[in-house]
Amino acid sequence: MKPEPVRSETESVEEGSGATPPAASAATPGAPTEHWTVDGLEDTPRGPVARLELPDGRTIVRPVSDLPPGVRGGDLLAVTDGPDGVTLRLLPEETAARRRAAQATLDTLNAAGRATLPLNDDGDITL
Repeated sequence: MKPEPVRSETESVEEGSGATPPAASAATPGAPTEHWTVDGLEDTPRGPVARLELPDGRTIVRPVSDLPPGVRGGDLLAVTDGPDGVTLRLLPEETAARRRAAQATLDTLNAAGRATLPLNDDGDITL
């Protein structure tokens, strides 16, 4: 089975090609949009790829060229299915909120751990 085409929101479309520009391929208002998480980016012999985590927990691998420019690990992507395939759009505000929430959780866990561990005056764990 051939994977369906994926276009980043910033990908250009040649005029007269019959293809719909990315902005026009967005789902109708109120239609659900999936959110995928960029689990990681890596170089492979075939070029850079991204591991993308889907809402159901599955992970897929796509070429980085399919993603919007500037994508980083941990970014959240809006995925909209349209007549020309899937359009991916970075969600910087949602990504930042998710990173803040993760950092707050980590800070809470670290504080709880520090309270229960025997530390010396330098802050090192006493064994």
